[in-house]
Amino acid sequence: MQFYYKVANAGGKIETGYNEAESREQLIQKLKAQGKFPLEIKAGTKLAGAVPLKGKGINRQQRLIFSQQLAGLLGAGISIERALAILSRLANDTKVTALVQDLRRLLQEGHSFTAALELYPQHFPALYISMVRAGEAGGILPEVLKRLARFQEEEIALRRFIISSLTYPVLIAVACLASLIYFVADVIPKFQEILEGMGSELPLITQVVMGVGTAFKNYWLALAILVGVGVGWFLGQLATPAGRFRIDRAKLKLPLIGEILQKVAVSKMAMSLSLLTGSGVPLLAGLNITSEIMGNAVLAKALREVEREVKTGSSLVNSMHAQKVFPVMAVEMIGVGEESGNINGMLEQVARTYDNDVKNSLSIFMSVFEPVLILTMVGVIAILALAVLLPLMNLNSQIN
Repeated sequence: MQFYYKVANAGGKIETGYNEAESREQLIQKLKAQGKFPLEIKAGTKLAGAVPLKGKGINRQQRLIFSQQLAGLLGAGISIERALAILSRLANDTKVTALVQDLRRLLQEGHSFTAALELYPQHFPALYISMVRAGEAGGILPEVLKRLARFQEEEIALRRFIISSLTYPVLIAVACLASLIYFVADVIPKFQEILEGMGSELPLITQVVMGVGTAFKNYWLALAILVGVGVGWFLGQLATPAGRFRIDRAKLKLPLIGEILQKVAVSKMAMSLSLLTGSGVPLLAGLNITSEIMGNAVLAKALREVEREVKTGSSLVNSMHAQKVFPVMAVEMIGVGEESGNINGMLEQVARTYDNDVKNSLSIFMSVFEPVLILTMVGVIAILALAVLLPLMNLNSQIN
């Protein structure tokens, strides 16, 4: 007999597939012997004729529009197969059209909507699929899709706020750095011949700036290679779990920035858990899914430890306190929700609180960062100007 399974491996990653076994219990024992924790086991054959689309998945905005339109059509009483047929005509992107047509075809073959979505993990993350599974099982798919749409709207809005807040200062920093490199590498060496031909001793500041300019001019290739090696090392670290963990841990220790990154991750965690538990997904499964979307390896590992401790009987609040990486206020708020039996509502409140905190903290950071950046660049320009003007002023005084 063939079974569909969904398991968490030793690294906490979610795996799905199909396997032959005489019974459900036999497959569970088989998976456990492989070091995997079964999350879902059900009888079913592999989807026939389904070929996942190649390439990158649809983006956040496309997934949001898909969720909104499908929720609206289902809420109006239209069947899901007919709703997908309508969406395939409404889509203005060939990738989305092909995806919706594939989903509709799988439904026509008799497969569930959840089983169809599971075939396209590059388009629909684990959180999305788990929500849809809970909605289908509880007969509340339109409501679940509305919740998913709201979640995606808030996620996109926060992402856009962060990007828009950082774009202006980053552009200024890049432009100033490029101008500085050009000035030091090209302009200063041209003045060097004139200033050295004056015959008088150059001021220390001028000698230092000229030395930097000479280094840029003579060793630019070595410097470029050094930068390339540094970037390659950084990308290599990101490609390994241990390296990513070290980098994410260093990020959390950065002044101001580390606190903002922590709040972003906690906001995402609370929103995800609230969405999952509010739709009928068990807390343990919700913790496992949420750990995959945290965006920070340190906090993701801590959340997997929380899942392990809750599984052994510990309370959620005590497990989170023990990790010492989650903000105290967030943990205490979750503890109040756990004690009152309203953990879903309190998670939603935590998400809103930290969403606002991220915006406020980012605004404060920008109000400090922009003046510091401007003052730094003004100071550097002043040093370069003095390096050129001081020898000329000395020459002028000697002539007089």
